[in-house]
Amino acid sequence: MKNIFVICLLCFGITAMSYGQAVVSIDPAEVASPAVGGTLSVNIKITNGTGVAGYDVTVGFDTSALQYVEIKNANYLPTGAFAAPPRVSGNRVTLAATSLSGAAAATSGTLATLTFRVVTAKASTIELVEVILSDSAANELPLTKRNGEVVVAAFLATDLNKDGNVNVLDLTLVARDLGKTGSPMGDVTGDGAVNVLDLVRVAQDLGKTTTPAGGGSPVGGGTPANGGTTPPQSDPYENMELIPAGEFRMGSNEHDREKPIHSVYVDAFYMDKYEVTNAEYAEFLNAKGKHTDAGQTWLAVGHEQARIEYVNRAYRAKAGYENHPVVMVSWYGAMAYAEWKGKRLPTEAEWEKAARGGLSGLKYPWGNGIDSTRANYNDHVKDTTAVGKYTANGYGLFDMSGNVWEWCLDEYNAGFYAVSPSQNPVSGANSIKWILDNYTGVNTTRVLRGGSWYHNAPHARVAYRNHNPPTRTYNFYGFRCARAVQ
Repeated sequence: MKNIFVICLLCFGITAMSYGQAVVSIDPAEVASPAVGGTLSVNIKITNGTGVAGYDVTVGFDTSALQYVEIKNANYLPTGAFAAPPRVSGNRVTLAATSLSGAAAATSGTLATLTFRVVTAKASTIELVEVILSDSAANELPLTKRNGEVVVAAFLATDLNKDGNVNVLDLTLVARDLGKTGSPMGDVTGDGAVNVLDLVRVAQDLGKTTTPAGGGSPVGGGTPANGGTTPPQSDPYENMELIPAGEFRMGSNEHDREKPIHSVYVDAFYMDKYEVTNAEYAEFLNAKGKHTDAGQTWLAVGHEQARIEYVNRAYRAKAGYENHPVVMVSWYGAMAYAEWKGKRLPTEAEWEKAARGGLSGLKYPWGNGIDSTRANYNDHVKDTTAVGKYTANGYGLFDMSGNVWEWCLDEYNAGFYAVSPSQNPVSGANSIKWILDNYTGVNTTRVLRGGSWYHNAPHARVAYRNHNPPTRTYNFYGFRCARAVQ
């Protein structure tokens, strides 16, 4: 039996721009897998496009099956169009191309060609994650999903009542349809069911106005700061995964401070796919121009075990450690970085829900056994490893066990589980907001979760609870960020 790569579309969070009912899709829709070591090429096609002078496409792929080789601008845009260097991050690659000489004359063609090398011959997916189209004036229209393809719509897909505005009325329409299937009105994302993803999608567009195709001002108009030569805008949720709202069983019977096992409901939130890296943290330090604040050390720069150094009046990751998780960072340093990014640290309950990846009652994110092929722990590697090296959990999060301990928002309380609220618990404060507003004055012990490259298997369990003062720095302490659903 042949291994088949199923090429599919994922349209959550898509925005786009054009003057017609343009359809963007991956072609071919289904191909036989070449042998391991061979190459697989797919075309990103456009049909019925009118006035398109620029595009931005992001494609997601299974890194356990495919290795990215290259992506090239194709023949659709006019001669002389240029493409910026592709952006590759984890399992996603993005290409943006712009024509300065005007819009494409053809209505159909190939936007780009993407080539992979086959690592493992197995069933896999290639996902068209995001598409943004623009005309020569950088005007934008949104995309919706129709029959498994991405289609430009006359109205924002989130403007459900078509009154020209995305507001609380549209949220109400989604809430009315929650739980319904079969593509009801509230199915904004087009996945056949109405759920929290649809609420999130509408919430992201609250306040936006729309205009029917063929009249008035362009939908979502305006000119980028660069004068309109590059249409895409940055995604505040880039490299984050949505953790759905719901109840899960928190804790374990392995250790007294993990008891009792109890049910906790957590609202939906976003979680970084990867631990924050040295390169990312160095960017933050350079933006701030310091690594301490008000007597609090953010990062132990100068320590022999730090992977960030200060050279020629600039912070930089040490060679070879750019994509390793930042270490020697205090809780204050993690909090300051998260604040700078418009994010925050996860609560302990959020962290454990995310780490479990949708599974229940298991020791690790994938099951009850662990070995060195699944995580960096027990001093097997003798150091940190680059983020994303090991397989992600069910929510698409990497290194939830091992690599570095991850700071959480909460104060550590060994007996907290016995008195924990059943909804959105946070220890040591009456709200998340209070901690965020007052963190520089906090001096109580903080929670760390996930184990590290140095510690043994029991510490890498999803239920294991570690703790230390917020000032403490080690070469196995790091963090990742969370973000509330806005």
